[in-house]
Amino acid sequence: MSAPKLLFLGTEDWFVRSHFMPLLRRAKAEGYDVSVAARLSGVLDDAGVRLIDMPFERGSIGPIDLWREAASVRLLLSKERPDIVHIVALKPIVLSLFAGAHGAARVFALTGRGYLAARGTPWTGLVSRLLAHWLRAAVTQARAILLVENSADRLWVEGGNPVPDDRVMLMPGAGIDIDAFVAARAPPSAAPLVVGVAARLIRSKGIDLAVDAVQLLRAEGRDLELRIAGAVDADNPEGASEAELARWRAAPGVTLLGHVDDINAFWVSTHIACLPSRGGEGLPRALLEAGACGRPIVTTDVPGCADFVVHGQTGIVVQRENVAALADALRALAADAGARSRMGQAARARVAATYTEAHAAECAARAWRRLGP
Repeated sequence: MSAPKLLFLGTEDWFVRSHFMPLLRRAKAEGYDVSVAARLSGVLDDAGVRLIDMPFERGSIGPIDLWREAASVRLLLSKERPDIVHIVALKPIVLSLFAGAHGAARVFALTGRGYLAARGTPWTGLVSRLLAHWLRAAVTQARAILLVENSADRLWVEGGNPVPDDRVMLMPGAGIDIDAFVAARAPPSAAPLVVGVAARLIRSKGIDLAVDAVQLLRAEGRDLELRIAGAVDADNPEGASEAELARWRAAPGVTLLGHVDDINAFWVSTHIACLPSRGGEGLPRALLEAGACGRPIVTTDVPGCADFVVHGQTGIVVQRENVAALADALRALAADAGARSRMGQAARARVAATYTEAHAAECAARAWRRLGP
């Protein structure tokens, strides 16, 4: 008897590698014939699974582009005939809805709503409502399970019409290998005190808010530095402009490090982790990594961020788009080394208890088993 076929569908192989390798390993251990369909750049060549190159473009969000890419998904499913399709992130979910199931059970792994949630325009609101209705119908009327990384995304899909509990599972993000992160003692509290942000350089991450908050504190005479680990995302319509990057580089005490390979070393060099997100998150991996390194976290009251950070215990949660509140939180932690230590230890314990790779892989495996081969 041949092994059941499990196909992972994503837009980019680098995103599958950075977030979902534990799921590929678990699927192989469960006895599935595993393949990954995405735009290939070579980073998954050693994953030990069959790779299928797809003609996806990250910046293609127009109706014609989406229909063309959905046609390629339709052709893929007709050819491969997978038993289960594990669909990662919002755009592949949209393409799958366009393409249809073609006899496969589907896991819709929603990793956040991105632009639709971060930008509250009438147009994005309309698209968001239509997409939620369409996804809700697919989950409730077919062999399908919805994986969400925060409770707000479930409520968005439901739109006031509850989805049965056996069709929805809460995923602990992508999970992390906590043993790969060292909860090292923070640098000496002697000046300067370092605030770290690890994120793509896009508007929704709120990096500009962190820059402005640190400038407010430096104007008070506080010796703070802001180090930003992350690359420009040229394919993202929300990517930081050259003018914005120049402003950040010129700001006193701000350093743009670009892409950082050793994120553990980055967090070890900081005192406080910060992610002033404007929304659209699933469950930011950067928060899990900072927590695993024992760093207290300052973040905003958006889904995903506020789900992980327990206000007053593992960090401080402030109102989104509020530079003064962000500065107040950073000021409070900068002045209290004991609170930083306690919150950092609690953050690591929270990751270990619920948010590891093993937790994420077990959640996905339960979804596959529930759907059957």
